Amino acid sequence: MTNYSQQILSNIAKSEFNNQDLMAKAISHDTTEDLISLSDSLLEQGFVDDAKGLLESLQEHHKVNDAGNINLAEIYIDEGDDDAALALIDKISEKSSLYLAAQIDKADLYESEGLLESAEGILLDLQNVSDDPLVRFALAEFYDAEGENGKSAQLYDYLIDQGHERIGDIDLHERLANALASNGEFEESIGEFETVGLKNLSAKENGLLARAYLQVGDEQKAQALLEKNIENEEASLEDYLNLAEALLKEGNIEGQIRSLQLAKNFDPFNIQTRFQLALAQSNAKQYSLSDSELAEIVKKDPSQTQAISLLAYNLLQEKQDDQVLSLLNAHIEDEEIDQHYFWYLGLAYFHLDQQATAEKNFNQVKKYFANEPAFLKDAFFIFKNTDTTQARIFLENYLKLVPDDFEMANYLLS
Repeated sequence: MTNYSQQILSNIAKSEFNNQDLMAKAISHDTTEDLISLSDSLLEQGFVDDAKGLLESLQEHHKVNDAGNINLAEIYIDEGDDDAALALIDKISEKSSLYLAAQIDKADLYESEGLLESAEGILLDLQNVSDDPLVRFALAEFYDAEGENGKSAQLYDYLIDQGHERIGDIDLHERLANALASNGEFEESIGEFETVGLKNLSAKENGLLARAYLQVGDEQKAQALLEKNIENEEASLEDYLNLAEALLKEGNIEGQIRSLQLAKNFDPFNIQTRFQLALAQSNAKQYSLSDSELAEIVKKDPSQTQAISLLAYNLLQEKQDDQVLSLLNAHIEDEEIDQHYFWYLGLAYFHLDQQATAEKNFNQVKKYFANEPAFLKDAFFIFKNTDTTQARIFLENYLKLVPDDFEMANYLLS
């Protein structure tokens, strides 16, 4: 007896794709099992539309089975036709060997619709009645997708302990390593990544492992992985930022700034990255470069209070007190402000011999910065010649925090 399904697959193997007549004959004459197998082969080879047409024809001819229903439901899920997918999934009874697969698809469907509690509930119910590793794997994948990496790590770890190191082509040590790193369990994640093998890691996993190495103080290993990603042109924004952090920890300020510049080039619209670059430039006393970055940030988003404060700090170092006053007074009435505004205003007014206004601004935030040594030191000099009692209090509080500053301690004796 002629098997038309096999003829179709044979034609496809020979790059002959005009098989409509054969498809009609297959639907009329081949067994349901052969037709479902044909749909599987078509899906595996990427002929989704042909598989969909075949499966829908089988629905019309009442020749579809549970496997066909699942295949067609998964196509509908990918197309966003959730109602049609759900109708097919609900046709599969609890007695079917494919019931678990159908319910997992149903959970995926609910998750895609944002019905997260319903999706989780289906998977938890399945877990209570089935020891099939696919159930716990699906639940772990669900938790991963929702950022609940602690829960997913526990499930991956359980599956590995039960002897399931792989699910299909997926290495569960790899999944566990990713979950642990994302959950901040860096030391544990390093062991899992090394079990997988460094040569087997993706660029994303290199980045996660580099972050883990950074957290445990192994900057050189972190740097090697991050530079590998950059060399292979696979680096993410996070990779550039982590490399900057690694270089800073090694004391390589120029390297840190260079890496942050690359991060800025990677994503020039990321304000936080540009702020980190400006901060690094400021710390390196590259004030004019830092000023340019900060001015652009504030221009794009006047609500960036940290950028305004850092720009004011830079201008103070550059002895541009009038510009400090102009900048901060323009933002002092904003809905959200940084308490540093008052500190830096006080210093600028003090430098411009406006003593009363300087003291007023320092008094405004003296409780807020009561444990900030730099503020207490500045406050001492602000009040030293006008309010010796308050100046002494600032000095004594400063020395409690910085007892080894003998130069400042000498003021107590004078």
